[in-house]
Amino acid sequence: MTKKLIKELYRGNKINFFFLCIATLINTGISIVCSIILERILNAATIESMEELKKQIIICIILFALITIVSVILVIVEPIYRKKAMSQYKNNIYKLILEKSIDDFNQHESSVYLSALTNDVNYIEENYILSVFQIIGQITLFIGTVVVMLLYNPFLTLMGVILSLLPLVVALFVGDRLSVQEKKISDNNAGFMHFLKDNFTGFSVTKVFKAERQMRKIFFNKNDKLEDEKAKKVKINVIIEFIQAIVQVTAQLGIFLIGAYISIKYKTIGPSVILIFVQLMNYIMSPLVTLPSLISKRRACLPLFKKIADILDIKEDTKVKEEVSLDNGISINNLSFAYDEKQILNNVNYKFEKNKSYAIVGTSGSGKTTLLNLLIGRNNDYTGEIIYDDKELKNISIDSLFEITSHVEQNVFVFDDSIINNITMYSEVDDEFLKEVIKKSGLEGLIKEKGYDYKCGENGSNLSGGEKQRISIARGLIKGAKLLLMDEATSSLDNETSVSVMKNIMEIDDITKIIITHKLEEHILKQFDEIIVLKNGSIVEKGKFDDLLENNYIFKSLYETA
Repeated sequence: MTKKLIKELYRGNKINFFFLCIATLINTGISIVCSIILERILNAATIESMEELKKQIIICIILFALITIVSVILVIVEPIYRKKAMSQYKNNIYKLILEKSIDDFNQHESSVYLSALTNDVNYIEENYILSVFQIIGQITLFIGTVVVMLLYNPFLTLMGVILSLLPLVVALFVGDRLSVQEKKISDNNAGFMHFLKDNFTGFSVTKVFKAERQMRKIFFNKNDKLEDEKAKKVKINVIIEFIQAIVQVTAQLGIFLIGAYISIKYKTIGPSVILIFVQLMNYIMSPLVTLPSLISKRRACLPLFKKIADILDIKEDTKVKEEVSLDNGISINNLSFAYDEKQILNNVNYKFEKNKSYAIVGTSGSGKTTLLNLLIGRNNDYTGEIIYDDKELKNISIDSLFEITSHVEQNVFVFDDSIINNITMYSEVDDEFLKEVIKKSGLEGLIKEKGYDYKCGENGSNLSGGEKQRISIARGLIKGAKLLLMDEATSSLDNETSVSVMKNIMEIDDITKIIITHKLEEHILKQFDEIIVLKNGSIVEKGKFDDLLENNYIFKSLYETA
């Protein structure tokens, strides 16, 4: 998975990568040639040769033209390469996130995904995408400089390389710690973002319960921990830079002194050669100063790639999944489910027939929502059977299941988009059908007042709870699914609107309706084909409204206290 993610940076981007590599190599070559030209200009001045000086001036003009061409290439190609690489990388991550099942997605906090698509991506862009050209340039600069220096004086070259290489190994060793530290920062940043997301979402709760002091304390602790890890990274960088500074000063002074000694004692090189060696030593030192940091930061990206790869890793189920169409109904046989060793459902047996309507009622914690979640395939860790037609749910393709089901939850999420897009979820819908759904979900007044294109705000912040719930109901109906599952979907509506919406839903034909409700309105409950009463994870009653009242048991108690 890690290799696949990295390949996304280069997919369809190899030509741009090639041109940037060529431009980098040319730029590096120009820098080395400039040093040679400098030595020849000094030599021309020493021997007072006007012809040599004119020759170097012509070469300078050619180099200037070449620099201009390379700069144009960089201005055009680098933004294209950078945009394509990061767009593809982030698009692929988001695509893989969407391919995860709901249960698999919930294995990680949303802040982990957010961190991977923001902070981690920014670090990768700066220290992996772009650093490769710097590394190529610095390596080329080092090799090219050594070759040129060898042509001038092999012994002086050898001394310069020896003075420089040993600290490079030390810097690389220290750089290993940078990779580990970057992973710690990423993990702490994900936790920090998770706290901020929760804290800002529950801001009103913090204020109402006057928990500012406690929240401030938690924030300070998490912030200090994050900044502490970042400070450790800075410390490592400072150590690397300190080593690099020592290398630079020692090597330059050393080569200058050795060159002077050779010039004085053996008279095999002149002042211009010593000067070019000092100049070229900068080009040896530059790679040795920058490469350890560049390589360390690039290696520090690998744990970030692995981190998101591990998160996105979808365990392939080699078993062929079956398609389902719900031609008959749903059978539940000896269904039990436990969570954290707590039994939620206990040996449930029931048959939901096609195109009939069922109300599920019961006290809080009786297992109503869990039952609906199991029916929609949100968790397969149950015992017993859930049979759609003649197929066990665990053997059914989740995509096939979602094709025939529509789920309206109690906790409504509304996207920061228009009302129409929140209803249709960006699908094309027939206008007449859309109007019918809007009417049935009680949205006519909202649409008339604010229009289809009204922006709902972040998680529907521009809407009331009832308006969000009506949008969610419309979203559930617009799909035209064969099975409608509703979990107290009218809890935020006023009684009159709730009754009206439920009446409209109950009038929909050719759909199986399984609805959890706590609003026990007689004229609504009488429309259900059967009412199922849950208690402590078991079905304790079932039947028509009037029959359940006559039983004088749990349903009657719930109805009378509602």
